[in-house]
Amino acid sequence: MQGELIMAVDDFVSYFKMDKTPFTNTIDTEYLFKADCFLSNQNKLKLAVQNNSFAVLTGEPGTGKSTFLRLFASTLDPKEYLVLYVSMSNASPRWIYSVPLEQLGIKSHVYVNDARKQFHNELEIQRKTYNKKVVMIIDEAHLLTQGYRKYDLLEEIRFLLNGKSYDSGSPLSLILAGQNELWDVLKQDRCKAIIQRIMYLCKTSSLSKEQVGPYMAAHLRWAGTSDNLFASDAVDLIADLSDGVPRIINKICMHALNYAALNNVSIVTKDLVAEAANNEVVDVILRSAQ
Repeated sequence: MQGELIMAVDDFVSYFKMDKTPFTNTIDTEYLFKADCFLSNQNKLKLAVQNNSFAVLTGEPGTGKSTFLRLFASTLDPKEYLVLYVSMSNASPRWIYSVPLEQLGIKSHVYVNDARKQFHNELEIQRKTYNKKVVMIIDEAHLLTQGYRKYDLLEEIRFLLNGKSYDSGSPLSLILAGQNELWDVLKQDRCKAIIQRIMYLCKTSSLSKEQVGPYMAAHLRWAGTSDNLFASDAVDLIADLSDGVPRIINKICMHALNYAALNNVSIVTKDLVAEAANNEVVDVILRSAQ
């Protein structure tokens, strides 16, 4: 089954004479569609990284949090900023330090206290020797309190914000990103010290119906093909079926293009979108079954 799907994807890419496969998360940042919230979020995060501040980015699944962070990171001058990225999937307190240290080519110490000191020493080197501002992005942060010794990770977030002592200024700018459930974590009493440090709130959201077409066109242009492959009523249906969630838009479009290639047609029609979505896209199938 997996082999058949890969063959089908290759078929529609060659069928429509595309240079790349559209509607994936590998799209170049310069081609990304910038939704209404983009400029506001970008402005806030720029202020955060300029001033070693703490920002939180939240949004529903599939609304482009990780994509936005990738785009934002690409706008930072590497001569001035060092960007470190950690995902909270399967994270431990030591993970918060070992992953960014590995990104710097440094092997982390085994014990978390030693790794923490090692990381903060490296921050000092980056700041004082290389004159760089350090930006640390912690993605999937809604998972912070999952797993064994779940509150230890929250303590490490506080250590990150405070540096080597509880009262010193922040040695870096920190961006916590996650699903809206992140606020269920941060509203706990034990997080008051963390909450008080939050300077900027950023949110991602679904696209409006009017934005879905331009979003799709951006992906098609990146793929090197016409941005008019989808009939206008097909675009409207995709907007309705996806509720404007980019991840679901991507899935519907991929399958619809595949169906168009298999049916040997040059334009993706509304009927093809409906057939593809109702047969292949789990999000649409489950919603229809309710």
